[in-house]
Amino acid sequence: MKMRFVIAALFLASAVSAQTVQEGRKLLLSQRYRSAKETLEKVVAGAPTNAEAIYWLAQVNFESKNASAAKEILRKGMEGANGSNPLLLVAMGQAELTEKKANDARQRFETAISLTKAKDASILTAIGKANLEDGGDYAYGIEKLKLAATLKNFNDPMAYVYMGDLYRKLMDGGGAVSSYENALLKDPKLAVAKYKIGKIYLTQGSEQKEIFLGKFNDAINDDPTFAPALYEMYVYYFFRDVVKATDYFNKYKPNADPGPALDYEEASLQFAAGDFKNAIAKAEALLTAQGDKADARLYRLKAYSYDKMNDSAQALAQLETFFQKATADQLNPENYYVAAVNAAKMKSDPAKVDNYFMKAINADTAVANKLDYAKKAADFFKKSANVAQSALWLTRVLGLNPKTSKVDLYNAGFENFKAGQFKTADSIFTVYKTNFPAEVYGHYWSFRSLSVIDSTMELGLAIPDCEKFISIAEVDKSKNKSTLITAYGYLAGYTANIKKDLALASSYLDKIIEIDPNNQDAIKNREILQKALAVPPKK
Repeated sequence: MKMRFVIAALFLASAVSAQTVQEGRKLLLSQRYRSAKETLEKVVAGAPTNAEAIYWLAQVNFESKNASAAKEILRKGMEGANGSNPLLLVAMGQAELTEKKANDARQRFETAISLTKAKDASILTAIGKANLEDGGDYAYGIEKLKLAATLKNFNDPMAYVYMGDLYRKLMDGGGAVSSYENALLKDPKLAVAKYKIGKIYLTQGSEQKEIFLGKFNDAINDDPTFAPALYEMYVYYFFRDVVKATDYFNKYKPNADPGPALDYEEASLQFAAGDFKNAIAKAEALLTAQGDKADARLYRLKAYSYDKMNDSAQALAQLETFFQKATADQLNPENYYVAAVNAAKMKSDPAKVDNYFMKAINADTAVANKLDYAKKAADFFKKSANVAQSALWLTRVLGLNPKTSKVDLYNAGFENFKAGQFKTADSIFTVYKTNFPAEVYGHYWSFRSLSVIDSTMELGLAIPDCEKFISIAEVDKSKNKSTLITAYGYLAGYTANIKKDLALASSYLDKIIEIDPNNQDAIKNREILQKALAVPPKK
C-alpha cells in the first residue's frame, strides 16, 4: 500500500512539473519573459535534473537576449547524468551559435541526432529553433524541421512555426506564411501562428491592413490572453483612434508582465490623447521614481511631447538623452528624423541636422522612407540658403533611388550648378540626356556647366551639347526663347573668337534677332561683325 502511495505521489509530481513547464512555454510564447522565467525557475529548483525544464528555462534567456545566462543554466543542468542529454546538447549548441562558434554548434547538433538515431522529432525541432540565432544555419534548421515532420506520430505545430521563422530569416515571406499555415493545420487555434502571419503582412504596409488586422484579431479570438497580438492592435490604433488604442491596452495590461516597459506604454497613452503636458508629467514622475530602471523610451515620450508643443530645444535635448540610454531595439529611424527636424528649427548647428538626417536614412530599410528623409534634408538646406548642402542632399537622393526620375536628376543637377559644382552638375545632366535624349534640359545644362569649366572656350567642351540643345529646342522656338538666345550667343562668341569665322558668328546673331528683334546686344554685335566683314582683307 505504501509503495502504491509513493508511485502515485511520483506520478502526481511528474504531472504537476509537466503542467508547469507547459505554463512556462505558454508565457514564453506570449513574450512574458519575466513570468516564464519565474515559473520555470521554480520547476528547476524542485527538479534540478528535469531536462525539459532546464531546456525551456534556457530558451527564456535566449529569447530575452541573455545568452550568457542561458549557457550558465545549461552548464549547471548538464552536470552529472544530463551531460549527454540530447535536448540539452542542442541547447548548448544554440549557446555556441550566439558565440559565433558555428562548427562547435554543428557538432553538438549532429551528436544529438546520432544519439536519437534521427528518430526524435523533439530533438530535430529543437535544432530548428536553435538555428534561429544570429549565426545559425537557417537552411540547415529548415532541413531538420522538415525531417521531423516526416517522422511517425509527429504532431508538433511549433515545428512549423520555427520553420516559418527560419524562412523569414531567409527573407522568404511566401515560405514563412506557408509554414505558419501548416502549423494551423496541426492546431487551428494556435494564436502565435496567426499572429506571425499578421506580422508578415504588417511589413507590407497599410494596403494590407485588412489581412494583418484580421490575423491579429483571429489570434486574440483564439486566445484572449495572447499579449503580442493585443499589443500590435494597441500600437496600430495608437495614432489612429485613441479610444480603440486604450481599449486594447486595457486588455493587454493584465496579460503582460508589470514593469517599466508597461508603465511607459501607459504613460504614452496621454500623448495619443493629445495631452502632451500630462504625458511629460507622467514620464518625469516615472523617471524620478524608477531611476536607472526606468524605460529609456520615457525620454522619447517627453521629446515627442515637447515637439508637439513647438519647444525644439527641449525636444532635441530629450531625444539626445534617449539616444544615449536606449537599447538598439528601442531606436527607430523616425527618432533621428524628429531630432533632425528640431535641430533644423533651432538653426544653430547645420552639421547636427545633417548628421541626424543621415542616421535616419542609415537606420531605415525602406527605400521610400530613405528618399523621403533625403528630400526633406535637401528642402531644409535649400530654405536655409545653404546651396552646397542642398546640392549634396539632392545628389544623395540619386544614390538612394534605384529608379531615378527626371525630376530628381534635374533638381540635383541644377542645385549643383547653383552651388558651383560644375563637374558634378555635368555628370548628372549627362545621365539625364542619356536617359532622356529628346529633351532639352540635359543638353542645355551640360552645355552651361561645361561652358564654365572651359571658360576660355579654347577646348570647345560645351559646343557638342550646345549644338544638340539648339537642334532640339528649335522645334519650339517660342517655348525655348530665352535658352536659345543664350546658346546662339555662346556659339556666336565661339565662332568669332576661337574659330575666327565672322560670317558664321553673324548668322548666330541673326538667329537671336529673329526670335528677339529688340535684342540690343545682338544688334550691336552683329553691326560690329558686319563692319569687320566689309573691310578688305590685308594682303
